[in-house]
Amino acid sequence: MDAIGNLQILVAQGFRCVPVHNDAGELDALLYARYWPSGVVDVVIVYSHEEAFAYRASGIDPRTPLLSGPAHLHWRQAGHPAPVTAAVLGLDGRRAGT
Repeated sequence: MDAIGNLQILVAQGFRCVPVHNDAGELDALLYARYWPSGVVDVVIVYSHEEAFAYRASGIDPRTPLLSGPAHLHWRQAGHPAPVTAAVLGLDGRRAGT
């Protein structure tokens, strides 16, 4: 499946999408995040058709900017959006504490 299809599945699985704009109001990235009851967060950031970054971390307060405080990084991947989003789809929810 392609990145667009993968992102649609992520949204269906509970990810919320937030557009990230620069100071000029231009779109810089699309940020997708899913918070687990255990305090773990899965994040996908799509910068372009060629670049994405994803991670799973814990110790993040959802009321503050992501990774603004102490956090434990459990998993990460960067690269083209299709394999990055596919890797997120393959993450085990049980390991997120559900």
